[in-house]
Amino acid sequence: MKNNTHERLYLIARALMQPDSSVEDALQSTLTLCASTLGVERAALVTLDEDAAIAQSYAFPAESRLGERLTAHNLINSVLYTRRPVSVPDLSVDERWNLDKWIGSAYCVPIIFKDDLWGVILLISAKPEHFSAPRVRFIGEVAAVTADALQNWHKLNKVKATEANTRRLYEKAQQDHVEHTRTEQMRRDLTAMVYHDLRGPLQNVNASLSGIGRVLASDDQPVVDELLHIGTQSLRRLTRMVKSLLDIERLEADRAIVARKSTKLHSLFSDALELVYPLAREADQLLLLDLDESLPNVNVDADMILRVLTNLMENAIKHTPSGGKITVGATLNVETIRVSVTDTGPGVPLHFHEEIFDKYFRIKYVNAPNGVGLGLAFCRLAVQAHGGEIWVANDAGGGAVFSFTLPIEKQNVALV
Repeated sequence: MKNNTHERLYLIARALMQPDSSVEDALQSTLTLCASTLGVERAALVTLDEDAAIAQSYAFPAESRLGERLTAHNLINSVLYTRRPVSVPDLSVDERWNLDKWIGSAYCVPIIFKDDLWGVILLISAKPEHFSAPRVRFIGEVAAVTADALQNWHKLNKVKATEANTRRLYEKAQQDHVEHTRTEQMRRDLTAMVYHDLRGPLQNVNASLSGIGRVLASDDQPVVDELLHIGTQSLRRLTRMVKSLLDIERLEADRAIVARKSTKLHSLFSDALELVYPLAREADQLLLLDLDESLPNVNVDADMILRVLTNLMENAIKHTPSGGKITVGATLNVETIRVSVTDTGPGVPLHFHEEIFDKYFRIKYVNAPNGVGLGLAFCRLAVQAHGGEIWVANDAGGGAVFSFTLPIEKQNVALV
């Protein structure tokens, strides 16, 4: 048997060290080779997890029911507790181990590597006194190479887990880099928006004031008045833009609106029309006002709602071709006033109806006007801060309809 056990031990060690085999296949092969070498009828091998509980079990022959019975055998539990081998020369006379009334002998050995318990091997022969000293030594050698293999697999799994964790950290770093890049792009877009949208009014102010300087000597009063008007309007536009930028930050931080007062919408509409009229005239567009004369007052921050109106009207002017028409209207509902700005432009694609109000959103299609979308983002924040809603739809006759609601003053509800 000596040469046979040496050959079988080599085969077992090779099976345990195969780089392309799974742990399960290697341990099942180990148990099968060990059992066949010793000529036993039944065998089991169990491994432990990090909490010293049974993680996996293998049986010879490979029958699930037999594996369950062997795993529950008292010998295995005893060896797991004592960490010492147990030999039973005759099962028939030792009731402690004979759960299934098997006859023969049994030997159970722990799988230990440097004081670490990795599992147990149980072998049962139908013959009493089967486990002689050479067979016991062979079983011990099998347990030793098995323990060494389990230790190596454990280290390998730790390395793989470290690699996986490193890979996850790297992927997260990549995602963070992408997010940082996106944020940086937003910052550049904001800078571009400020430069693009503020450059025009600043140029108008500069040209107007320069023109005033040139014509003052000639005392051409009508020209002076026109240049002063253009410069004043441009300065007001700049002021609105800066206020909108500051208000977006304030509204996103959920700071309350403190400048509410009873306001007539007719006066807000008149002021808005006056502010955007130069843009509409330059674009050869017609501005129409369609208001219900009996509209009650609203309790709002007048400056903020004025900027909502002007933003929506300027947005309509930007997207409406020359010779088009912008209609601004307001109607009274039960407890709210609905304001609408309708243009004769190309309309807004349906899949953009929600995100068009997002900060930094830009519609990307041919000939779309430049801009980063802070105007509509401000409109949504301002309207929602007043308890209203804002949305966009496409007009049946073409063009876009931007609408928002404002709650009317409580004392006016009874008059509806």
